[in-house]
Order: sequence, then C-alpha cells, then structure tokens
Amino acid sequence: MRKIISILLVLVTTTIAAQNNDYLVSMDGIGPIKLGMTQAELENLLKKKIPLTNPTDTISGSWQDSAKIKYKNIDLQLDFQRNYFAENTFNMIIISIRTSNPLCKTRPGIGIGADKLKIITAYEGFPINMGPEYEEDGERSKTKYLVAVNNDTGERRRMLFYLTNKKVVAIKVEIAFSDSE
Repeated sequence: MRKIISILLVLVTTTIAAQNNDYLVSMDGIGPIKLGMTQAELENLLKKKIPLTNPTDTISGSWQDSAKIKYKNIDLQLDFQRNYFAENTFNMIIISIRTSNPLCKTRPGIGIGADKLKIITAYEGFPINMGPEYEEDGERSKTKYLVAVNNDTGERRRMLFYLTNKKVVAIKVEIAFSDSE
C-alpha cells in the first residue's frame, strides 16, 4: 500500500510541476512559447494557424506584426518581427510576449498582484530600470509604473512588469532592441 501511495504522490507532483511550467515566465518566454520562435513553430505547437495582419506587406515596408492568442486558458499578446534568412525570404519570429493572467508567474513567484519591492528583492542581482510611465498628455503617471529586469548574461532579453496602483497588472518578456524603455 505504501508503494502505491508513493507512486501516486510522485505522479501527482510531476503533473503539477509540468502544469506550472506551462505558465512559467522567464527571460526566454512564457511556458513553451519562446522568444525567437517562428510563426510556423508556434502554429505547430498550438496546432492552429496564427493570422497576422501584415506578414507579407512589402509595399508599406511593414516588418513587425502582432497577434492575440489563447494558450491553455491564458490570453497572450505576441509581437512578431521579420527575420530574413535569404534575399526577400523571411519568417516571422516572436519578439515579445505579454500577459495579464494571474496563472503566469516567474520562478521566484512574481505574478499579477505583486508589488515593486517583491520584484526588486527577487531580482536583486540583475540590472533593473524602473520609473513612472507617461500618460497620453505627456505627464508622468501617478498610478502607472514600469519595472524592467534585464538579463545579466549579455543577451538582450528582459522582463517588464507593468504596475498600476503599486501592483503588477501585466508582465511582458521581450527581446530588448534598445535601452529606451
């Protein structure tokens, strides 16, 4: 009887760990959806077509696009960019992933509802940029704040934590092309 209980406990623990990894936010992405993944790889993972609005728009020179998807009951906003691998031949790769779902958390447990101090404490050894966001009128917001945790390995990746009224309301993982945000 003890062996059966031990085996069941191992199976339940393994299943729970696998489910948690589906929502794990890291510098690489969210769950199995990773930065740098092509549109075709994503479609293979999700087993459905991901429609983009400008994937072959060469007239206006559009080289970025976006899509909203649902993955295992979480809504994700994806930004794509063209990745040329031959002259006039490209695929679309994921350059950012954003969510506001409370199931999504970082390994240290930062998720929707966390505060600024929890983020700073959890990522103390990482380069961090933070400050108030700006309203549409150009004024600094009194309620919106952004904390950017940058990868410390030299890769240009970061996690952005969007706060409203001192609580995280959204998390974004992105390839950082500039230090301006």
